[in-house]
Amino acid sequence: MEKLVTELEQITQQAMAELPMMDAERMSVYMEQRGQLMDAIIATVDKASAAEKNAYKARLQAIISLDPIIRKKLEQFRQQASDQLVKLDQGKTQRNAYDQAYDQASLFFDRKK
Repeated sequence: MEKLVTELEQITQQAMAELPMMDAERMSVYMEQRGQLMDAIIATVDKASAAEKNAYKARLQAIISLDPIIRKKLEQFRQQASDQLVKLDQGKTQRNAYDQAYDQASLFFDRKK
């Protein structure tokens, strides 16, 4: 369990250091790693004694206390994606208004007299 908690601390510290410049792909990798480590820790905790659980409790709470900061960054990514989708929808609407499909039989041409 020591190895799992230490690894979780390391990737969390690295992610916090990179957070201001982190892109969505890197955040996804971090969240995947974190999820796997947390699952492994949970599986290990079920088998651990009360003394072992208490030994790691403060360290895990320190990691979990950073969740609001991480959630804020995830919310920023969600908002950016939402903004991009709105822009794409607006562009599609404008393009559709400009490129309306006209029936070929209804077209006529004016002639200069």
